[in-house]
Amino acid sequence: ERHDELIQVVHRDQFVGIERMEIGMQFQTEAEGEVHIVTVTGLEGDQVVVDANHPLAGETLVFDITVREVRPATEEEVTHGHVHGSASHHH
Repeated sequence: ERHDELIQVVHRDQFVGIERMEIGMQFQTEAEGEVHIVTVTGLEGDQVVVDANHPLAGETLVFDITVREVRPATEEEVTHGHVHGSASHHH
């Protein structure tokens, strides 16, 4: 799902050190301690339109997968309602 509030118009001088701006360029930005990737979607004079939506947001995605293994859930997974993998959070 796309979110219109993730589309913003910012002044060109926000892009320090970038001499040539083109539609499709991506930049990393940080706001409130979170890192976001924004894509330039429009150029209007000194204004730059950036979109922080994921490039696939709003698209219909189709995956072709094969389930290779199924196992019973552990007691912890049942209690918490989800899997705790090696890189996931812990309670």
